Amino acid sequence: MATYDLVCEHCGHQFELYLKGFLDDQHTECPQCGSTEVRQKFTSFLRNLGGSCGAPTGSPFG
Repeated sequence: MATYDLVCEHCGHQFELYLKGFLDDQHTECPQCGSTEVRQKFTSFLRNLGGSCGAPTGSPFG
């Protein structure tokens, strides 16, 4: 399942979508104002670094 972080260009509302497939025009409507002027935000992701995930000491991921 993919997570998409989106922002509405019309009202500035930020929201997430969880989809089983790819993001398309059918899913790009702001839930707050109904505008179709929605863009995907740049988001970071965790990268597998082999045996260690590189998480800080004491992190539940390390």
